[in-house]
Amino acid sequence: MELRPWQEAPERDGVLLMAPHELSAGRRAEVLRSARWSWVHLTSAGADFIDLAEWPADTLLTRSWRCYAAPLAEYALHAVLTHEWRRGTPWQERDTRSAPAPDAPPVPAGASTGGGTGLWGAEVTVAGWGAVGQRLATVLDALGARVTVLRRSPEPGAPFRQTSDLGRALDADHLVVALPLTAGTRHLFDRAALVRARPGLHLVNVSRAAIVDQDALTELCAAGRLFATLDVTDPEPLPTGHPLRSLPTVRLSPHVAWRSRASDAAFADDFARIWATLADPDSSADLDSSDAPDISDASAPGVPGPAVPTPGVPTPGAPAPAVPAPSAPAPDARALDSVIPGVVPPTSGRRARAAVRALLTPGRS
Repeated sequence: MELRPWQEAPERDGVLLMAPHELSAGRRAEVLRSARWSWVHLTSAGADFIDLAEWPADTLLTRSWRCYAAPLAEYALHAVLTHEWRRGTPWQERDTRSAPAPDAPPVPAGASTGGGTGLWGAEVTVAGWGAVGQRLATVLDALGARVTVLRRSPEPGAPFRQTSDLGRALDADHLVVALPLTAGTRHLFDRAALVRARPGLHLVNVSRAAIVDQDALTELCAAGRLFATLDVTDPEPLPTGHPLRSLPTVRLSPHVAWRSRASDAAFADDFARIWATLADPDSSADLDSSDAPDISDASAPGVPGPAVPTPGVPTPGAPAPAVPAPSAPAPDARALDSVIPGVVPPTSGRRARAAVRALLTPGRS
């Protein structure tokens, strides 16, 4: 396999690795139109950069579905704990207490812990059940929080309480938004929903700003009804005088929740996993079901990927495989598509499989 700039890609059946957040809308369109790609992989966890209504069904579209789960879950946990301990911390740089009297207890009954209440017993809703939601729910549960997962289609026997009721989801101490931006999730948390939220709800958004009605959220935070920690806003960055910048009930970060020590190249692991699945003659044989995306919930947060180039991966010195491009995948192709990690429905992996296998060198992985 050889990496080349997208301008050097073959006319058909090349594989494109693209960082969509690093390109303008016009440039993205130019790159995508420059060849008849068999597979386009996004370094981002979200695919909302793409108009699926215009996307050719026989071009596989995948996303980096797993690599940002750890930093996003860590950011959300930090946001929740920071809010819980917003009135102070129990530790000091040095001990300023006076020496106790000979008959005094070592810890006075009225000693303050700093005002934090902690996660033990707190009600936390996680909106979304992709890699981020699953990881975060597990961590919160381990710390004693009462976790509820908001899903479009709750499953019996799941490890956490699940609901599809927005009212139930918003009756919590914290709500973490870890959903992708789709037609179904745009303004999911609109004004009507937010005004019914439990007073004092702390909303954490590590996904896309448009999932929440930002104007309504601003007004409710200004009134002291809600709190928010936002890694995403619309637009980014906010105008200088925007009220979200100065509200004491709001904390902002500049869309960096996905970053960690390993995040700059973490998408490559997801790309390699999808590549291996496509290269396997029996793609479904060795794929652990826990790695498959939860497409029924469109379950991964849409966050930009790391700062990387936008190369194409064309066939190096070999003719493009002559693979027909049907308007709809055959039934067996649909079955295999369902186990391709990171697949964005309803795209098909049939041509992508042929293109990837044509790139393989005998005797080399």
